[in-house]
Amino acid sequence: MEIRDLSVKLWLKELKGVAYDAEDVLDEYHYEILRAQVEPTDAHQVPDGMLYQIKQIRSNFAEIEKDRLALRLSDEDGPRRCNSDLQIAPTSHFVLESEIIGREMEKKQLIDLISSESDDGKIISVVTIVGTGGIGKTTLAQLLYNDQRMQQNFDKFGWVCVSEDFNVQRLTREAVESITGKPYHVVNLSTLQAKISKEIGGQRVFLVLDDVWNENRNHWELFQHPFESASLVKILVTTRCERVAQIMQTVPTFTLGYMPEKQSWQLFQHYAFGKLIQKRDSNFIEIGKEIIKKCGMLPLAIKSIASLLRHEQKEESWRGILENELWKSDASNEIFWPLQISYARLPTYLKPCFLYCSMFPRDYRYSAKELVRLWIYQGYVHTDGPKNAEQIGWEYVKQLWQRSFFEGKYNEKEFNFQLHDMVHDLARFNSGHGCYFIEGGMVPNFPEELHHLYVCKKELVESLPSLSVKFATLRTLLVRNHWGKRLPSGFHFSEAQKLRALELELNGYPQSNMSFINLKHLRYLSLNNGRFEKLPKSICFLYNLQNLTLLNCCHLSELPQNIGNLVSLEELIICGSLRLEILPVSLCFLKALRMLRLFKCFKLEELPPNMGDLTNLQLLRIEETKLSSLPPSLNKNIGAIEVINLRRCRMIGWLEYFVDFGGTLVLSGLSCVHNLEDVHRANLASMKHLHCLILTWLNGIKIDECYGNVLHLCINSDSNANSVDDLDAQSSSLMIWLQPHPNLKMLKIEGYPGHEFSSWIRNPTVCASLEQIELKGCNYITSLSFGGLYKLKYLELDSCFNLEVIREGSLPLVLEVVDIRNCKNLASVTGIEGLKSLVKFNIIDCMELHCLGPMTCKPAVQNCPKLFGHQVDCPVCLTNPKDMAFGCGHQLCVDCGKLLQWCPICRKPIQTRIKLF
Repeated sequence: MEIRDLSVKLWLKELKGVAYDAEDVLDEYHYEILRAQVEPTDAHQVPDGMLYQIKQIRSNFAEIEKDRLALRLSDEDGPRRCNSDLQIAPTSHFVLESEIIGREMEKKQLIDLISSESDDGKIISVVTIVGTGGIGKTTLAQLLYNDQRMQQNFDKFGWVCVSEDFNVQRLTREAVESITGKPYHVVNLSTLQAKISKEIGGQRVFLVLDDVWNENRNHWELFQHPFESASLVKILVTTRCERVAQIMQTVPTFTLGYMPEKQSWQLFQHYAFGKLIQKRDSNFIEIGKEIIKKCGMLPLAIKSIASLLRHEQKEESWRGILENELWKSDASNEIFWPLQISYARLPTYLKPCFLYCSMFPRDYRYSAKELVRLWIYQGYVHTDGPKNAEQIGWEYVKQLWQRSFFEGKYNEKEFNFQLHDMVHDLARFNSGHGCYFIEGGMVPNFPEELHHLYVCKKELVESLPSLSVKFATLRTLLVRNHWGKRLPSGFHFSEAQKLRALELELNGYPQSNMSFINLKHLRYLSLNNGRFEKLPKSICFLYNLQNLTLLNCCHLSELPQNIGNLVSLEELIICGSLRLEILPVSLCFLKALRMLRLFKCFKLEELPPNMGDLTNLQLLRIEETKLSSLPPSLNKNIGAIEVINLRRCRMIGWLEYFVDFGGTLVLSGLSCVHNLEDVHRANLASMKHLHCLILTWLNGIKIDECYGNVLHLCINSDSNANSVDDLDAQSSSLMIWLQPHPNLKMLKIEGYPGHEFSSWIRNPTVCASLEQIELKGCNYITSLSFGGLYKLKYLELDSCFNLEVIREGSLPLVLEVVDIRNCKNLASVTGIEGLKSLVKFNIIDCMELHCLGPMTCKPAVQNCPKLFGHQVDCPVCLTNPKDMAFGCGHQLCVDCGKLLQWCPICRKPIQTRIKLF
């Protein structure tokens, strides 16, 4: 909330400070509990300092309570002050069009959208304009309401300013009054709804609901009931929240973007210069163009600042607006009040999350994953129920995005976004100077109580020692991207004893300065580009630590033996530790560990044998290490595997311990396998949960994310099979022992050097569940048969150069997709006419193909020059040639009894003629 009374602001600041102190004491007490678990002794006493802190907090609270009584504050003062300070002016449909600049294109698009008839026969349809405060939603709605085309299309018109209180009774009464043009003093909802139903019966109605915040679907449904009596109702809604649009809309949301630069400049000129632009000095014009950029093309901000500058004749006044923060120039609160309303109406739990974003500089590219974790480490994410903190944090991100605070295309897996400059200024204004970033050419004057600090400029890293006096209250310190600049030896982060999150680019920072003993509250520690061989032992005393990240600490050769003392550790990430050979046994004591990621640890040869003791492990990703096998105990939590790439496997027999693995198993480099007994011991046929099996005789293949959880074993040994005959015999024997369990759904074979596949591939018992087969680069296979694969739905053949024929009658009847590419010797594909389930058939770059049976689907044929006089039977549904795509370059004869029209949809022009019959 925005509170202007200085004494109340000071009171709130004191209250917030005491709340921080109380949180710190509780956190330290929790630390002592954890310490007692790790360091068992006969007696653990509460430290004397903690008892003093508690007494001091109680004393401070008593003083704050006295001040509250003196200021005559009550529990209702917060909402009351918020409502009185941030009242939204009521709106109406009247607008002075001569004062409106731009938005012609958006206006036309919306008129077309509203004027279009509904395809589903619904009487009521809703068009929703979504955008941040001050972007021009109401103005655009006014333009639409008064447009001559709208007046001609509708019989009745209404405008209701909704605001935060979606009171159905009030809104229905105001809708009646607006549509009839007469006051109506009835308060009974049934009477009101009967009145509106009678007034609009059989009429075409256009109703605007301006500034809607309601997220209750029941309220919306109750409001729209009486409108069913009309012949057609179009409701235009303006809102700042995507969630509101989702509840109310029946057509896609219209997201109103920021004003283009040209129109922004026209708007600024209109209000700043009027008709006197020719008399203005060119310096004013240049400054004005920079100001509109600073406003981020937000129309209301441009209009407010331009109006403010209209009577300013001094250039320094204009430059003052340009060079200072906008809120410092907004004494009348005209620029920020629309955004301030959005902030004031945020749920309490979202406000600190939003304000935390002001720690980062403008134009910062936020990662939702990173931000959610930082919120968690600060205690901003509250868990309640089955969802974990990360899931709830992502919900917070989505809500802020829906409310137009975050800009970007939302994605629940990987969401990167930015803050509009004005929204960023809003966050800085409301953060109370608790969040700072250093990226410019000078260090700002920090407040006494600095809580969050981001440093990303190499020239300013040297200033860190001088800032140490401000570190006493610091809770976040992120020092990044200073391009090899070494942290100064005078910098001691241990003075920041309240830290929850610490991230440092070390670059040769002396290990003697790296003491963590006092950082009892630390949840997140990221050390990047360190040159130390061992981590300080004091790290093992961080009992509250939840995330330890070590990036490019290339000299690190071992982890502390007591790392198992980190009883709260949930995430361990090690990347680029080139000398790390082994992990300590105590790693398996980390019962809270949910995620373990090991990347580019090229000398890491083995994992601790008791990895199965990590009972909470949910995600395990290992890539580019020297590991050749996994400890058998890991089968206990095999479901945690996200991706494991073992690139130096000589044996795969140890897979017998991983019968419960249920993702994708990739065996590459199979040309190096000679020990068939070892393959037999792996016993793939016992892996009943395996979903996908990829067998490749190649090395270095890349596995797509679509394959889900992946265990990739790359066999690496010297091969003695050099001749084609040797490879044929070796691979044929090997294939026998690679038979999977009948539950397998997907099979992919790549680079197979044999002349014939093992018989199990077409065995209906072995492949009873197989739905998808992909064969690529199997160059010695001349014919294929899939007759026994009764559940096969997807077939892909790629670069099988010697494949000549797919045996007639061998294609399963349930096939839905056939994709054949670059099979240069394939002459014919028959039996397609019986595939009633076929929905997609692609055949590309098959140079010898001359015969293709009739089919009842949407074919796509390209670069098959010998395919001549091909006939396609059109089913009842194939009445439009958009369902066909041919690019063969020769005559096509198409049986198109239902063909209604022809349109140019071929990928390549047909060179001779087309015959339709």
